[in-house]
Parts: sequence; C-alpha cells; structure tokens
Amino acid sequence: MLWTAILCLAAEGAPVSTEQAEAGQEAVRAEIERYLDRQIAAAGSQKDSKWARDFSSVAAYEKSVDPWRAKLWDMLGGDRYPPADLEPREELIAEFDTHRAYRVWLTAFPGVKVYGVLLVPTPSKDTGRRPALVCVHGMSGTPESLCGLLDKPDYHNNLGLQAVRRGYVVFAPSNVNNYKTRSWLDRKAILVGQRMQALEQRKLVRVLDYLSGRPDVDAGRIGAYGISWGGRTVMYGAALDKRIAACAISGHFNDLVPKMVTPSEHYTAFIQTGEDYSFFWDNFHLFNEVDVVSLICPRPVLIEQGRQDRVVHWEMSRRAFDKAKGFYDRLGVGDRATYALFEGPHEIHGVEAFEFFGRWLKAN
Repeated sequence: MLWTAILCLAAEGAPVSTEQAEAGQEAVRAEIERYLDRQIAAAGSQKDSKWARDFSSVAAYEKSVDPWRAKLWDMLGGDRYPPADLEPREELIAEFDTHRAYRVWLTAFPGVKVYGVLLVPTPSKDTGRRPALVCVHGMSGTPESLCGLLDKPDYHNNLGLQAVRRGYVVFAPSNVNNYKTRSWLDRKAILVGQRMQALEQRKLVRVLDYLSGRPDVDAGRIGAYGISWGGRTVMYGAALDKRIAACAISGHFNDLVPKMVTPSEHYTAFIQTGEDYSFFWDNFHLFNEVDVVSLICPRPVLIEQGRQDRVVHWEMSRRAFDKAKGFYDRLGVGDRATYALFEGPHEIHGVEAFEFFGRWLKAN
C-alpha cells in the first residue's frame, strides 16, 4: 500500500514529503529484510541435505565427515599460512610450590608470533609424560589472568592454575581480547582474503605442535578448555585438529541462528553488536555449532553452561547440545558427550569439566 501511495503521488506530480520519503526507505529496508529472513529460514534444511554422515561405524563416520574440515577452514578464512620453524623461546616468570610459570613465544608463521603462558608442574617422583591442557581466555581476559598470575581473579577463575595443580602441563595462548580491535584487524584481513579467526586457529595449531613435541607431554592426551570467544576457538580447534583428544566449551555453545540474528531478552544477538569478526561467509549454509561439534565426534566433548549466563541462554544451548549428542548416541558413544549446567553467570565453573578431563585424559 505504501509503494502504491508514493507512486500515485509521483504520477500526479505532487510533492513528496520528507516523511513519505523516509517511509519509502523503510519499505525498501523491510522488503530486503523479509527476503533475507526467508533465506535464513531455508538455509538450515539446505545445509542438512548436504551432510551425508555415515553412522554404520565410527570409522565410517569419521571418513564421511572428514572433508568438512577443509570447508570449515575455508569458512573461517582459510589455512593459507606458510610453514615455519617453531623456534620456541621460554622465559621464567616465577617458581611456585606446585609449578613453574613461563612466558613463551612461538612462530605462528613468518612475521607473527604466538605468545602465551606455560605452566609446568613441579617435578615429582613421577617423571613420565603428562596430559596437557590448552586453556583459552575470552574477551577482556589474558593468559596471565587465566593462569593466576594477577592479583585479582576474573571470570576465568584461575583456570590454568587449577589445571596445573591437577598435574596438567598448561599452555594459555594470547588472543586479541576486545571486540573493537578484533573487528579493526578482521576488516584489514578481509581486504587481503583472510580472517582473524583463521589466523588465531593457525596459532592454536602451533600450540599443539609445541606441546606435542615437549618431552614432558603425552601427545595423545592433549585437551582444550576455553570460555566465551575462547570457547568458540577451542571448539573450532578440536573440529579442525584431531590431536585435541577432549574439549570443554564454556559459556559459548549456541543454537547459532538465533544467537546471530534474533534479539532476545535472554542474550544479545551478534547482529546487535559491532562484532563484525563473528560473521562468516555463507555460515548458515555450511555449519551451525552442532555441525562443528559433529567434527569433534567421536572424541569427548563437554558443554559447560551457567544458568544465569547473559551471553548464552542455557535453554537454547541445551537444545543444541541434545542435537549434537544425537551423533554420539547413534555411534554408541553417548557417554562421551556431556552437558554441565551450573547455577552461575558467564564464568569458568570447572567442577564437571575437570572430572571430564580426568576421565578422558586419564589425569590424576
């Protein structure tokens, strides 16, 4: 009706008011948004028809999903970084009763370093290889805050410190930890055919290279635990690299479509923010987070979620988890998928998660 009224006025040569012009702009916007919403609504079924998971055996399943790892890399920005020697450099920060803390620098690729904090348990009578845990901070966090090296704990609740006291070798890599800087860098990356997320996933691969080569680490017992955007990073990391033997995703796992584009009283949708780096080309036609976890399957995964978390709504997270667990159930390994709901906000809880890692990484 609005379009008809405007066209009639134009045909009669009558002037169009500012309000009518603005209404015309709103009509354009609403029409395009309705079109895109229809596309988004159809994307899920189109995506599901492309996956051809084979549940006849674990080996058949892994073979059927393996080609999607390359597609995930491509969606995130591509694994096109040139090889380079690790050239690790370690600098002692402090010695404690239970462990030693180091700053570590690794070569991610020429011109870019991985910086992180390494925690190593104090040597004991047991001099064998230990399990390792890659611990990834979220927004506003740092490796130091995660590893108990700052005066005041934050929402990471000294995750790395908890882990090293349980006997894990811990590596906490540094990622860009605020949305303005991430979006700034991501925009530059897009202009040269890259993305920030792929760059940081490459850094995580290099951390795995480093830990796998340490004489005090059992390369078959490396886990990953991250919160918030760090939770997304370890989720992608476990999907892309099978050296991660078990993965805990805290305060992140979502039903992706509403989290991206549907505002709610329970959470903030990414489309309401300036977090450009969270949008990936053709995401809804390729992967929701259930699909990403299907690339982790049949390796163990735990979703840790606070009931009062305002970043992720637990009911939405639980529904997505139930779909992901279905993959494990169909393969007869349902005990490898765990949902840990706790009464708390957006923070590391760590209770069920450390039980989970203790079981699957055979830690003390």
